Amino acid sequence: MRFASRTFVLNFAAATTSFWLAGVQPMVAEPQGGRDILAAYAYRYAQYYVPYAIQSAVVYAPVSELDARRGQWNEKGYGADAEYAVQSAVPGSDNERLRGHAREIFKPWRYRFGSESYLTCIDPSDRECQAEYLNRGWAFSSGPAFQIWTRARSRSAGRDECSEVSIAFRGTVGGLFGDSWRSNYNRVGSPYDDYYYQLRRNVGGIMKLIQNLDCYKQARTKPQIVSTGHSLGAGLAQFAALATRSGGPRIAKVFAFDSSPVTGAHLLSKELREGNANGLTIDHVYESGEVLALARAAVQEYPSLSSRCNPMVRTVEVKAARGTLVGLHGIPLLATNLADLSYNEGDPSTYRPPLTKVGDCDVRYQPPTFQEEEDMLVAGASGKRAVAVARGYGRVDRSAAFSSADVRQYGSLAKRSMHTASNGRADKGAVLNAYALTAGDGAPSFTPLPRAE
Repeated sequence: MRFASRTFVLNFAAATTSFWLAGVQPMVAEPQGGRDILAAYAYRYAQYYVPYAIQSAVVYAPVSELDARRGQWNEKGYGADAEYAVQSAVPGSDNERLRGHAREIFKPWRYRFGSESYLTCIDPSDRECQAEYLNRGWAFSSGPAFQIWTRARSRSAGRDECSEVSIAFRGTVGGLFGDSWRSNYNRVGSPYDDYYYQLRRNVGGIMKLIQNLDCYKQARTKPQIVSTGHSLGAGLAQFAALATRSGGPRIAKVFAFDSSPVTGAHLLSKELREGNANGLTIDHVYESGEVLALARAAVQEYPSLSSRCNPMVRTVEVKAARGTLVGLHGIPLLATNLADLSYNEGDPSTYRPPLTKVGDCDVRYQPPTFQEEEDMLVAGASGKRAVAVARGYGRVDRSAAFSSADVRQYGSLAKRSMHTASNGRADKGAVLNAYALTAGDGAPSFTPLPRAE
């Protein structure tokens, strides 16, 4: 049976809650070793993660908003889809200069297509999908929302050849009994045809649609495929990477932001799971103290946070805010932090990806070349690095506030009364790399994204 007994579910919930209350922290180590990146070093790599954080934020918006903007460009070469994504990820009236920096980073990216509907079989000719669909569980009214983004190989190469394709998955939205919340319970058993089951039978169909993109077919070197997401979306991104069938392209890397500990690995055969894990890279990027960091430390499903090869798992701690466990979990907060950390007093930091090959671990993913990434830097600043770290960090107090609207949008575990307000004083001992998202009176300077139904 798909679902566990009531006793097991209650015991699991009690054990998980106990771990959270005990304040278990995620494992991080050796910032110089290339495996894990501590908060004090996160600014060096922030720009590398910004595009995927933006995608993980805008995927909460309705697909129709991106569909309406697809293929539209302004005189500066910015796509209307990319502009909308940046506005979603870095909101707030005080962040226009920072958004300008994020636009430059995200300029090569283009939205292709997406879905937020219930998934039967994307590829009607897929017999495995059809067989699994006939044996599906209880009906769901929605499906795993995702958006497909592609990155141009370089701006001079035109927009019809891409070097990378990214699948961004939406996290939890709605109340505790909504479809996405029920998908969160998959690890302890689910009788529903939830997001993990729908995605399992449709990964092949999604990959087929990607292979049919013009920019994919016209690329001289086949583009890499990566996946990303926030919270539940990060769990789905890992699941997609582990569930890809053999014989076709595979996901090379996962960018998991504030990830759920549920990856759906238990739904896959050992042979399939381990075959896809071979050479896979997973980067867990999280705001220190966010609620699911405690859950991951306590009940992380395969692959372990300590996995060093097959897959290679890296943890990236971004310690740039103060707030409640739930308040620190929002993806606009994390996306804005990362954009801000890569932009110091008007100067962008030099682009630097983390090490790809660590020790004897072979990986499939290769970071963008310098030629591809030089356009990500603001003109005239390619040789500069933000060296005034002590001056730039901690210039204003930062705290995270979480409103009832945020709770509805991101499906938080918090009660409506849970929030944190700034006291207006700098917390000198808390963190070096800290910028502000809230004013001194504690009013949040970001607004929640439109609720995605």
